[in-house]
Amino acid sequence: MADISQLGFSFVVEERKEVCGKDLGLLQEKLLQLNWGVQHPASGPMRLKVWIDGDEVVRIDPDIGYVFRLLEKLVEYRSWINAIVNVERICFMDDFGTMTGYSIAAEKIAGIEVPKKADYIRTILCEGGRIVSHLLGLGSFVGVMGVNTPMQWALIAREKFLDSFEIYSGQRIATSSIVPGGVRYEPTKKFIDKMLKAINYLEKEFIPRYEEVFIDNPTLKMRSKGVGVIPKEKAIKIGLAGPALRASGIASDIRKDYPYAAYGELDFNVVTKKDGDSYARYCVLFEELKESVKIIRQAIDGLPEGEYKVRFPIKIPPGEAYVNVEWARGCFGFHLVSDGGTGPYRLKMRAPSFANLWAMPEMIKGVKLADVPVIFASLYMCHGDIDR
Repeated sequence: MADISQLGFSFVVEERKEVCGKDLGLLQEKLLQLNWGVQHPASGPMRLKVWIDGDEVVRIDPDIGYVFRLLEKLVEYRSWINAIVNVERICFMDDFGTMTGYSIAAEKIAGIEVPKKADYIRTILCEGGRIVSHLLGLGSFVGVMGVNTPMQWALIAREKFLDSFEIYSGQRIATSSIVPGGVRYEPTKKFIDKMLKAINYLEKEFIPRYEEVFIDNPTLKMRSKGVGVIPKEKAIKIGLAGPALRASGIASDIRKDYPYAAYGELDFNVVTKKDGDSYARYCVLFEELKESVKIIRQAIDGLPEGEYKVRFPIKIPPGEAYVNVEWARGCFGFHLVSDGGTGPYRLKMRAPSFANLWAMPEMIKGVKLADVPVIFASLYMCHGDIDR
């Protein structure tokens, strides 16, 4: 067995009673505390304080704040349109969802209704962003088990969608393409063709091949089934969001429950699983790829004619609005306040990754140390979302 000091951990010994309470062991018994992170190969830009007894995890405390960027504060110094640059940088993996939530909140305060065509374009972009994010989530989940092939396959598929975003906006990641009042650009035939090419590749190449090799996989199931279980009642109590919540059997999806953009006019299913373990959360991500493909096809087929944006005023009346959108990682809330000025007076964001992170201490009870990265990856978090 490798010397643990060579794996990037620092460690201290603490009394078990100080960590777990008197009822969990003899007062003289010692625990090892591992500092998991902050280096990127461990848990990314965050630290996990892990207490272990042998190789059994007794307790875990997430330590966040290592990429804190004050994005909510920075928008107070931007105009209503320019603030979108800060909003989309909450998480680069799915910035279309955050841009949509902020834009709808601003439009509610301003009393503006965007053209129907803008709603359809927003839906196409949001589902493209969801696919890009889910692909990285799938590859990362298997990657923590030491297998690199899924991530390579995911990146190949991701490039197809980034190509379409580049044609639409000129940018591959930070596009700033969804703004208050609609969307920035008219969708061209070249963009639509690229998006169709991307979803065709996903549907005909990536999904069947990935499902054959990395879904019904005995080794992957052995490592993830029954690991990090959160029952339905506990998931509700903790406040889980998105795929993590739906993997515990709760069919909660803002796109269905409180439709926005064009979702109310499109047909799709809310993917749920009942086991609530790491494998179930992984499978929800995979199944949601199919639903996103279905949504994009319908939105492209039903794309209406007309304007794709309306003029958004420099100043809007005093007021406030709260908007929820179904981001890739779950329900993302935007509380936006206007004081009648040229930009936001205050923006508070309710981030799903932040909510999901605090389920981790509940999931690790009795698991082995090797299960920690599997559980962490199954929660499908974005550190920029947590340290927004």
